Amino acid sequence: MRLTRNIFGLSVSLALMVPTVGLANAEPAGGSLFRAATNNALDEYEITVAGWAEATALHASDTIGDGNISNGAFLNQKDGVGLNQIGLMLCKGMGCLPTGAFAPAQNVLSRVGPFPGPVGEARIDFNVTAMYGQDIQFFRTAGIDDYTFDNDDDNKLAIPQFYIDAYLPVLDGMTLMVGSFFTFIGNEVGAPFTPPNWFVTHTYATQHGPSKHVGAFASIKVPTDEDFGLLSFDAGLVAGWNNWDEKRPTFIGAARWRSPDLATWLDFEFIYGDGEGDAFGAAKGGSPYIAVSSTDEKLDRFHSSTTLIQTVNPDLQLAAEFVYGFQEGGDVAAAPVFITKDSDWMGLNLGARYKLDDNLFFAARAEWFDDENAANVLWSSVGATGGDVYSVTTNLDWSVNQHFKIRPELRYDTYKGNGAGLFAGGTSDDQFIALLNAVAYF
Repeated sequence: MRLTRNIFGLSVSLALMVPTVGLANAEPAGGSLFRAATNNALDEYEITVAGWAEATALHASDTIGDGNISNGAFLNQKDGVGLNQIGLMLCKGMGCLPTGAFAPAQNVLSRVGPFPGPVGEARIDFNVTAMYGQDIQFFRTAGIDDYTFDNDDDNKLAIPQFYIDAYLPVLDGMTLMVGSFFTFIGNEVGAPFTPPNWFVTHTYATQHGPSKHVGAFASIKVPTDEDFGLLSFDAGLVAGWNNWDEKRPTFIGAARWRSPDLATWLDFEFIYGDGEGDAFGAAKGGSPYIAVSSTDEKLDRFHSSTTLIQTVNPDLQLAAEFVYGFQEGGDVAAAPVFITKDSDWMGLNLGARYKLDDNLFFAARAEWFDDENAANVLWSSVGATGGDVYSVTTNLDWSVNQHFKIRPELRYDTYKGNGAGLFAGGTSDDQFIALLNAVAYF
């Protein structure tokens, strides 16, 4: 697995994730336990069961209540030791990405983009993923993951992915994904794979975007001149943000360009649709924006991510992401979380990852994000009235072997805005995070 784009964004994309230049020696051994137990009996059909487990020991400078922390450690929500997620994925072929269980054999991948090579043969792959842990409250889909048994638990259950991913020898190559899947919008994804998640904690760009969709989209590779590079377009129709309950038709799309040497990746991704009333209760899916019309009038919502990834050399990779979005205001007010005026958000994050040794990487990230009116419920619920946040994150990423990864990470966030602070339940404008993350792949 090499550097890739989300999803998801985790991503996440994630996302979800494959190539570039700069291959790490210890690729995650997704599916290794199942393949060993079955003596690789299903390799002929490219079918496996891949698993992972992720846990984090974390300390935040300020906490509230029962060790709860605020926005700065997204997705982590608790001080102390917690189970981020444990996941199992039944998959076939390209549906097994990002585990690396089976090598890509086609010239365009859903949520990833175009690759060199001729038009391949038609094939149908699939993915079914179940996940449990503290992170999962952000991956639930309203109308699907409506469980009640874990309402009072820190750890939640979800089935965030079940989809068919077909490759078709149409035009210069085409894929069609149908079902429930992690978003491709953004540079990070939900599952703990590197790439593209260089860091344990996620950006405010990820916090402000969708994580899940239910619907369908197609990716089409466009014939181009060899000197131009590679180009593909994505277009699809989904049922909103993390939502199947109200089934609002929402358009998702992307344009993806790769340089001829695959050292430069440029992606523009977006989602546009009706954002009226689709926010749901905690850990039940929906979006982080609550805008309600008393007459059920459509309230436009748009979110976009533009990502540039550059492989400078086999040891150094750079990434830059700019996001912009807006939500049309409603006419129902319930302070402080309902959006009653047109609100937008934007931000820029810059990251770098450098290989210090085989399987050991150093990474640094800086982010600025502006949520002018505290449109995101995670901002407004603590009493923030809008403003800017600045964040710096650094970590080490050590793949002990194919089965185990360790990531110590430091992060500092500061909020410049009006009203209450953004951290420690609205009582602080600054937050420092130190953590040790471990991921096992099986």
